[in-house]
Amino acid sequence: MDATLPDIDAAEAMLAKLAAMDFALAQHLHTCAMNTDDAAEMVELSRAYQRIARSTRQSLALHARIKRDRGRDARENPPPPAAPPPTPRRDPHRIAERRDALRAPVQRVIWSEHEPLDADDPDEAGYYFDLLEERLALGVRDNTFGLTVEDGAWTVEPFDEHVVRVCRSLRLPEVAARAWRDLPDPPPEALRPEDPDEDADDGDRPARLDSA
Repeated sequence: MDATLPDIDAAEAMLAKLAAMDFALAQHLHTCAMNTDDAAEMVELSRAYQRIARSTRQSLALHARIKRDRGRDARENPPPPAAPPPTPRRDPHRIAERRDALRAPVQRVIWSEHEPLDADDPDEAGYYFDLLEERLALGVRDNTFGLTVEDGAWTVEPFDEHVVRVCRSLRLPEVAARAWRDLPDPPPEALRPEDPDEDADDGDRPARLDSA
């Protein structure tokens, strides 16, 4: 009857144990060879020691090859990605709370990157403030706004990571996004909406970004 081949973990354990036993035997033979005064016995013990030492090296090499092959197989044949969990029920309070919490941190990053240096500079910050509102209005339509998948289940996304993600969608630097707590708030007048009766020079504003 054919013997059942052990799985890879059992095979590794057997090889590791075999190498340990070979090593113990090699130590014993070495001790015996060093303690004998009989030349012929020393020759025989030395030969036995060399054979066991070679067997130990072979066991260790095979053990290492199995681990290496298993690692390569795991890299070349990764498991299929897990299916996302079902869309969570809508939680308007949580979504609105996260939306409102995101606004000020991202505004800080916008102001740090696009604060006008003088009155003649184009109002790039105002453009990005408006774009932020568009992104937030679009994001809150999704029931998963402010959530992330962890261990196959929806959980609250870390706030700072959400700030970084929104800033990334606005093409704002991640370094500034991660330092938002150290940035100043924009002045209130910078956040006031423009007077619709004022003439706006659209040519001074950057091209609108595509949705991320």
